[in-house]
Amino acid sequence: MKKHIFSLLMIGMTWSAGAQENKNEWENPNILDRNKENGRAFFISYDTEEKAINKDRDSNILYHSLNGAWKFDIVKKPADRPKDFFKTDLNDQDWVELEVPSNWEMEGHDIPIYTNVAYPFPANPPYVDNEYNPVGTYRKTFNLPEGWDDKAVMLHFGSISGYARIYVNGEEVGMTKAAKTPAEFDITQYLNPGENLLAVQIFRWHDGSYLEDQDFWRLSGIERDVFLQAMPKLAIWDFFIKADLDNGYKNGIVDGSVAVRGFGNNAGVGNLTFDLYDKGGKKVFSQKQKISGPDQEVKFNGLVKGVQKWTAETPNLYRYVLTLTDDKGEVLNVVTNKTGFRKVEIKDAQLMVNGVPLIVKGVNRHEHHETKGHVPDRDIMIRDIQLMKQNNIN
Repeated sequence: MKKHIFSLLMIGMTWSAGAQENKNEWENPNILDRNKENGRAFFISYDTEEKAINKDRDSNILYHSLNGAWKFDIVKKPADRPKDFFKTDLNDQDWVELEVPSNWEMEGHDIPIYTNVAYPFPANPPYVDNEYNPVGTYRKTFNLPEGWDDKAVMLHFGSISGYARIYVNGEEVGMTKAAKTPAEFDITQYLNPGENLLAVQIFRWHDGSYLEDQDFWRLSGIERDVFLQAMPKLAIWDFFIKADLDNGYKNGIVDGSVAVRGFGNNAGVGNLTFDLYDKGGKKVFSQKQKISGPDQEVKFNGLVKGVQKWTAETPNLYRYVLTLTDDKGEVLNVVTNKTGFRKVEIKDAQLMVNGVPLIVKGVNRHEHHETKGHVPDRDIMIRDIQLMKQNNIN
């Protein structure tokens, strides 16, 4: 154990020293990302409450999917990558088409690698093998939906596995290295009326690959949804909703914090409403707060009597709806999700949920599909849940 800890310390020292001298950004652990938005809760903003509740993305005028066929090129080492991949006049007619989201190894490009203890490249942190370090390049043209001229536009990648540089219309938007987590960029200033070009170049290995030494398939590419989200001049940007119980475990306590963000110089003022509904659709709680400025944190709190408690065995949920309107009452955006009322405590070194002792036994789940890699479909996700429930895993 001591030897293992010492080796990790030595790797850390080598990593830090090497990164100071290294000129390759994909081998520099001091740079994690560039121009990326800070992390926040994941949600889709809708233009009406009905669409939000029905998760109707197709008719949501604040959402535009970029999933589908992209132009794609791949080389085996960085030296051979197309360095002008972002240019608007680049001829990519001979490139193949690749479906996004996907892992390029599962679509016939490059090799899926499974390894546990050993790294899939010679270990010399923070450096990686640049003789075999495949680079995939993606290009996609798109048109902005009508009515987006006065809105900010966020570009959202659900997950990019690899070191990725992102360009819009020939201009660099930013960079990200973190997989399995969203990467968002404000691309408003880079957009043109009419047709636009999105170009992404991804290196399979980078300094962060040293953190992925686990029992796992190593796959690459744009592996989750890509979409554009239109942000009104005043928009719900982030939130945290806590549904607690009182000390008697009978009444619910609502505690919500919502960050409202202004885009542009004329964000104005408005109102934010928090509504909570039981499973029968009855409104059990409602509060409205005034928005006095473009960047503001709004608080909601109150009591809901006699709630149906949440446990793993009785997962009762309540739907909440956040509705932001301007000073004229016009809906700007709507966000909805579900929450459950429960109290988690530790009493006398015992974990308790709603006053009942609980023992936690952990299991490990990898997001994996037998033919699609790290892009599971709905059927396999439901099958995962069924298998867990059959084995008494909540």
